[in-house]
Amino acid sequence: MQETNYVNDPRESWCALRDRVLATHADVARGKMMAADALTYGGKVFAFYATKGGRIGLGCRVGRATDLSRFHLTDWQHLAPFKSKPPMKDWIVVGVGDLSRWDAVAAYCLNTFRTGENTP
Repeated sequence: MQETNYVNDPRESWCALRDRVLATHADVARGKMMAADALTYGGKVFAFYATKGGRIGLGCRVGRATDLSRFHLTDWQHLAPFKSKPPMKDWIVVGVGDLSRWDAVAAYCLNTFRTGENTP
């Protein structure tokens, strides 16, 4: 995925990322994750635009075994969409503080789905 200039609006940044991925990866489709706009591979969501659970940004299924330090993130948290349940450890939400890293995180997640390393 090609990186681009980022704007401060996370929704615009998500739409730009989504459109780039869809334009360059014929095996990726649009979908939904908890009613949010998402990207799917093989019918499974690997990235979505997160607006619930305490952080707005790029939601990605990175998998529990992923060493998150590889992304050099400073603005992230595990996805926690339910008040009465613990965070979903396979998923992270990368906030606007790390917009410039959204492409790399999404590309990693797509690649792990393609190789079967991150099977839901």
